[in-house]
Amino acid sequence: MAEGVVTSVADKVVESLFVVAKKEIGYMWNCKQLVEKFKSEVQNLKDMKGRIQQKIELAKNKGDNLVHGVEDWVNNAELEISKAEEFITEEANAKKTCFGIGLCGNWSTLHRYGKKAAQTDPLMELKARGTIYESCVSLDAPAPGILDCYQNKNLVDIMTHNSVLDNIIKALEDDSKQVIGVYGVGGVGKTTLAKEVALMVKNMFADVTFTTISKQFDVEKIKKDTENASKRIMNGDKILIILDDVWEELNLDELCIPCGILHMNCKILLTSRSKHVCENMNAQSVICVNTLPQEEAWILFKHVVGDKLETDTHLTSVARDVAKECGGLPLVINVIGKTLKNKDISSWKATLTQLQKNALKNKDVDATIATVYDRLKLSYDYLKNEAQWCFLQCSLFPEDYEILVEDLVLYRVGLVKSKEIESIEDVRSTVQDAVNILKSYGLLLDADMEGDYSECYIRMHDVCRDMALLIANEGSTNHFLVMAGEGLTKWLPRNNLQQSHTAMSLMDNRISKLPEDHISFPHLEAANFQWNQLISISEEFIEGLKNARVLDLAYNEISSLPQSLARLSQLRMLNLEGNRCIYEISIIGELKGLEILILNDTGIEEVPECIGQLVNLRRLEVERCERLSYIPPDVISKLRRLEELRIRFTVHCKEVHECVAAVNCLSKLTCLELKVPSPHDIPEGFNFDKLKAFAIKIGRADNLISFDYIWTSQRHLALNMEYIVLPFFKWMKKLIEISRPDITLSDIENLNNIIPDLDQEGFNNVEYINLRSCKNVTCVVDTCDWEGNANEKFLREVKDLRLAGLDKLEVLWKCPDEFISLTNLVYLYIFDCNKLVRLFPLSVAKGLVSLKEVRIEYCENLEEVIWGETETDELIVFPCLTTIHLDSLNELKSFYSCSCSIKYPSLVKVSPVYCPNMEMWGHGSHETPKLKFVNDVPLDGRYSINDAVVKVSMAQKAYQELKNKTRR
Repeated sequence: MAEGVVTSVADKVVESLFVVAKKEIGYMWNCKQLVEKFKSEVQNLKDMKGRIQQKIELAKNKGDNLVHGVEDWVNNAELEISKAEEFITEEANAKKTCFGIGLCGNWSTLHRYGKKAAQTDPLMELKARGTIYESCVSLDAPAPGILDCYQNKNLVDIMTHNSVLDNIIKALEDDSKQVIGVYGVGGVGKTTLAKEVALMVKNMFADVTFTTISKQFDVEKIKKDTENASKRIMNGDKILIILDDVWEELNLDELCIPCGILHMNCKILLTSRSKHVCENMNAQSVICVNTLPQEEAWILFKHVVGDKLETDTHLTSVARDVAKECGGLPLVINVIGKTLKNKDISSWKATLTQLQKNALKNKDVDATIATVYDRLKLSYDYLKNEAQWCFLQCSLFPEDYEILVEDLVLYRVGLVKSKEIESIEDVRSTVQDAVNILKSYGLLLDADMEGDYSECYIRMHDVCRDMALLIANEGSTNHFLVMAGEGLTKWLPRNNLQQSHTAMSLMDNRISKLPEDHISFPHLEAANFQWNQLISISEEFIEGLKNARVLDLAYNEISSLPQSLARLSQLRMLNLEGNRCIYEISIIGELKGLEILILNDTGIEEVPECIGQLVNLRRLEVERCERLSYIPPDVISKLRRLEELRIRFTVHCKEVHECVAAVNCLSKLTCLELKVPSPHDIPEGFNFDKLKAFAIKIGRADNLISFDYIWTSQRHLALNMEYIVLPFFKWMKKLIEISRPDITLSDIENLNNIIPDLDQEGFNNVEYINLRSCKNVTCVVDTCDWEGNANEKFLREVKDLRLAGLDKLEVLWKCPDEFISLTNLVYLYIFDCNKLVRLFPLSVAKGLVSLKEVRIEYCENLEEVIWGETETDELIVFPCLTTIHLDSLNELKSFYSCSCSIKYPSLVKVSPVYCPNMEMWGHGSHETPKLKFVNDVPLDGRYSINDAVVKVSMAQKAYQELKNKTRR
């Protein structure tokens, strides 16, 4: 039996050894197959890494937050791929030498490479983990809010407001008080004070959230605005929620805002015109904002009007009386002050007389409110007809709405008689002048937003809107029916009221159906139903709008157009944008008087031939129509009065080249947005010179420029192609030369620089350069071999320079510094350029005399922004610089390394965020007379900018260490 056991054990040993031997021999016999499989797995991982890297770059360009771990995965994949490629290269070289003498030439080499190639587990593991990131690499980052855009006001001498601010701060510091109410008449400055408080208490709270409630509030919007804050309150964070402009008692439970004894980490600051609203919402502290006493009103009035009140003795006494008549209301002081700022003394005296007469009487409103309207109407009475029209039109939009100025232009074109309009460009200029006048008078405000397009929008203070609606409905010529943004789900007009209406706005509601009865609006000229849920419009309702000149149905769910639309013989402007279920639009061909037609984002598959009958058309927009496959070239050529065209051809469109050639024949065309898949779609000889404004997009450049922005940019070229073929087409070279000020270049692989690779002379005249995701760009200017004259400065016209996602960008230029001039540079934005170590040498930095804003983010290896000799007696002045934002610059040691004196007379904001190694702001001395805070660290004598930066850096480093410990 013992022998049998021994034999059995021996057999198993032999069998085990045989399996091992077979496996080891397999490495040798199957070396070639194993290596090929290994290569395939490496390539699969490379492809996956490339896809994920593309998504990461897209997320970064959008400003989104990357999910935790994705960048580590990319780094690990890159390391593993690098090691794998070293092995593949080594195996290939070995094959050339050792294997050349035959299969049996080197058994140990075959075995070694075969065994190594079989070890694909690390690659497979990375692939398995990578599938998670392929579906999701980022989380949406929140857009800038109202508080992000707010610039604090100078309230130092306004003791009334300072007293209110102190009382609010004390109430917020009191742990026994949770809800603080601030009330006062409209225009007294409650919103401004709330924003001032938000800036002052940021260090007291983990976060501050601001949302505007308004008279017609939307519960879902408020819940969305406060959602993140509510979550953080539930997690124990101390949060301040500011509810601005509350008109009636709000149910905080319904708004999902955690409040009460169980959530004392939540503080609520609300502003209202009513003390009762504050009390009804259980405010433990109710603070009144009084009108300003005469002396403070005079101080504020002087801030608005300027030094002339100190120097012109004849004007001073009249101005004091005018300021007194403003009733101590900052809004009125602001509006009246701006109205009279540049007027002569006779205008001042006339205004004073009118103020003293109390011109506006309205028995239905509170006496104080009537006084406010009375004062504001004086500024309205000063306006010319166009500005008055523009002011009243703004009241048709919902309260607190960001109004696109271009919408006012389109409505004006539709409402004015054709013979009174030379061109749309003239109307645009007139409307913009009116907007500027209204803003200068304080009757319109800048939009509460940041970004490139903010200047295209305006907003209206709710007090001014109320006044505009009063004015619109008190005369005999204008009667407005306005129920915009009131949350309506249905609407029925009251009997006989419609007889007098000249304009109707039901925009921004949830109406799904309009009345089906025949309701006549005989005097109605403009009807706005955009942003509702309309499925259809009855034939009878459209017949009742027989004299309508403007019909805005944008962003509804309409699937078919009523045949009665053809009877609107007066219609000049029709907007169907965003109705994706509309496929058939032939009825529009009957609207012979139409001058503006907007078909963007509809479901049309082709532009029908009958559109060619619209011979009076001045503007046509056909953008983002995903089904669109055909636009007949002869339709375009028939529209001979077309002045402005917005058209996008996709890869599915036929006869693109012929259509673009037809566009070139439109003699009156002045503004063009054109998107084509390929440069071959634009015929040689296309005359871009005749265009006053254009945005030409070639390749995949779908979202690089907004049409609404063309009117401020004037000319823009966007190239988004994998490869640019050099030399350029003649027309493209010409386009670059005339594309001032804007050029955007993205995702171009065979680009090393823009000067001289693309066009030395053309790009030297460009004012705006946006260069992004061009992975082989190493510099912007490379003229090391150039032997020209140093007086020929490069980049001399550039005002706005944006560089993002340039993996190989090492320096901004490779040429002698004396060939570079940045004297016109106003805005600099650099994002995710990880090879940059330094930006500006001292000799070039001295020329940054126009620079206003610097934003540098996610440049991992950047060590300093300005560099030069360590010892120098030079004085540098940045006269215009107001904002410096530095974010996620891990290696940044200082803003400048040279030991010189720098003055920043305009600097008000410095934000070094996540710059943990920043040792100081810079050597030498630095004067920052207007700078009050570095992040939240005050410069109040205790800290210089150097001290503040070091303090911020230490705090951020400590926070990061704590965060790392928590993760572990």
